[in-house]
Amino acid sequence: MSTRFTSSLALSFFTAAALHAQFTAADIQYWVGTGQDTAVLVVDFQDGSPDPAYAWGYLHNGGTAADMLDAIVAADDELDVSLVSGFLNDLMYGTHAGLGGAPDYWSTWTGTSIADMAMNDGLSEPLVNGLWFGCSYTDFDPALPPTEPVAAPAPTFTEDDVDFWVGTGTNSAILVIDFLDGSATSSYAWGFRFNGSTTGEAMLNAIDAADADLATVWSGGFLSDITYHDHAGVGGDPDYWGTWSATDIADWTSNLGAATAVHDGELFGCSYMNFDPMIAPGTPVAATVPTAVEEVNAMQLSIYPQPATDVIHVHTGNVATSIQVYDLAGKRVYEAPVGAAIRTIDVGAWPAGMYLLQGGTVKRTIAVQ
Repeated sequence: MSTRFTSSLALSFFTAAALHAQFTAADIQYWVGTGQDTAVLVVDFQDGSPDPAYAWGYLHNGGTAADMLDAIVAADDELDVSLVSGFLNDLMYGTHAGLGGAPDYWSTWTGTSIADMAMNDGLSEPLVNGLWFGCSYTDFDPALPPTEPVAAPAPTFTEDDVDFWVGTGTNSAILVIDFLDGSATSSYAWGFRFNGSTTGEAMLNAIDAADADLATVWSGGFLSDITYHDHAGVGGDPDYWGTWSATDIADWTSNLGAATAVHDGELFGCSYMNFDPMIAPGTPVAATVPTAVEEVNAMQLSIYPQPATDVIHVHTGNVATSIQVYDLAGKRVYEAPVGAAIRTIDVGAWPAGMYLLQGGTVKRTIAVQ
């Protein structure tokens, strides 16, 4: 069992608990599973520590509490479980442990929130939308229901973990896209460099332009569809994209859309969900960098200076058949047919911002000041 979170569990969770009058599904950081319905797992060790109870979220289309527990244990390296003849015997999480008979036992509870838990018949409890399932370590004299939990933290992710960077500038931010489709990996991250501030829309468009595996579709100014490799989130079929802002992978808050400003060191997130409840992006993996062939071709399409103020020089090598430049709204602002190996483009009258320059099949993001 991993111990990467144990040194800071008490301090971080005490702060989180103080911020919430009553814990709800919207406070959950760690979601597992796939489906249209949601459930919450609460585990309370009742051990007298500052934070004895923790909560995870589960997406499902039915099943039982045992299915939920199995899925969450498989996903979270911090959580371990032992069953004896189908009954819950031991649970361990971080520095907490509740071992069957040493000295107490695990009881199980069901409710629609932490406030209305009642004892149930165990892990065979069927899952319904909005169900809260609790596990409480107690001596049964009397049986104690789970208490107010804190969110079990999702694994961390920082800029040092990003492989695919787009843009130029002294500031940086992370884009996270989570398809929430229940696959082994559904959440991915890219890095974006810029000056001043940027927006989620600018990040999405620039990264879309740079990564041939990522495609976004906008409808009426709103984010409709995103596809990446074999993942697809199509607006209304069946869910929609929600957008999020954060300064850390574990502190997402919903925002007003892709036009939201993003500043140095922040994260912008997109998650595909049914909004019942809203589910923030999960911990991502780094989006893959282009293949070796694409990297070689990209090296032959060099653009300088960057950022540009008056002109840019484009060295096409042998890859470009023509050159097109698009703004982040997808409007073509420049086009030139086949020409010399080095072209000079006057950008002095262009509005400051990010653009996509395409030479043949190779794309590069450029900045104009």
